[in-house]
Amino acid sequence: MKIRYLKLINFRNYHSLELELNPGINIFIGENGVGKTNILESIYVLALTKTNRDNLDSEMINFNEEYLKIEGKITSGDLIKTKEVDIYKNKKQLFINGKEIRRHRDYVKDFSVISFSPKDLNIISGSPSIRRNLLNIDLSQINNKYIGYLNEYNSILKMRNEYLKRMNLNGFTDERYLEILNNEIINKAVRIYEYRLDFIDKINKLLPNIFKKISNLEGLTIKYNNTIGIENFNEEEIIKKMKSKFKRILNFELLQGATTIGPHRDDFSFILKDIDMKNFASEGQQRLAIIALKIAEIYIFKEELNEYPVLLLDDIFSELDIKKRNKIIKYLDENIQTIITTTDINDINKEIVEKASVYTVKKDKITKKGKMRNGRK
Repeated sequence: MKIRYLKLINFRNYHSLELELNPGINIFIGENGVGKTNILESIYVLALTKTNRDNLDSEMINFNEEYLKIEGKITSGDLIKTKEVDIYKNKKQLFINGKEIRRHRDYVKDFSVISFSPKDLNIISGSPSIRRNLLNIDLSQINNKYIGYLNEYNSILKMRNEYLKRMNLNGFTDERYLEILNNEIINKAVRIYEYRLDFIDKINKLLPNIFKKISNLEGLTIKYNNTIGIENFNEEEIIKKMKSKFKRILNFELLQGATTIGPHRDDFSFILKDIDMKNFASEGQQRLAIIALKIAEIYIFKEELNEYPVLLLDDIFSELDIKKRNKIIKYLDENIQTIITTTDINDINKEIVEKASVYTVKKDKITKKGKMRNGRK
């Protein structure tokens, strides 16, 4: 799949912008703060309906404006779809070919992206919620059913937490309704574990070899850390362990007023030769591990969707030496639409630049090889 045309209205620093994009490599070059990353963010939002930054939707709206619009033409084989995200101060609307799409899961299935930016170092060093979010985003793009299971799980989780609080507040121990909620949340958890463990397994079949090629280090794997003590997917074992643990920890959960086991509390680790990279790896090693993960994701997406995702790379080459750049470039298949930002074109190998459409970004315009597109700050 490719994005061939992008239109922005009132998005971040762009009041009005229209771009035609190369189906291969696109490079946006400019100083920091001129809006290069905003282009990548807009494509991410077009695909997933939400930002990959730590902002509210309304904060993406240009100052003093009431709404924003992101529109893109997406090609998949011979099919062309126009996707659109409109965000107002207090609502969001999604459209495909001009028809409003009510369900998030029906919108995101047509267009997938994988992004990498310097802040993605937080995938290793940050909180478990960052890593869970990564799993959820990847799996939601790969399998539409996962979104449904996750949404249902979160709805039941909210009900269970509220009921635990009421039980504790009112001092009663009627567990009949709680048992119903337990069975429901376990049923959804089983499916989430099934998808997550399968995805981790697929990553681990690719990750060690990719990481070795780009870093010359061996032994990188992902370890899924869960709250119920399972190593492999086994439906009966998961059901048995969750039921048993819910009984054992009931008093603790009543005091907490929260569900303390399940997929919403799980995590995963980057393990290099039996050592957790979060605690012992250098920032450079962590960066390469995350790049290796993103490359593995590309091939999993291709296997599952029969198409490559669009790859968004925000200034990743400046921190790498020439040898590592060359090793990573080998994975940039010409069939993968890749959109790159940089402050210095010399950070990107000449062989990539020669194949690319290059855009110069300034605060009041974006120029593509001398051809100007409107875009003012």
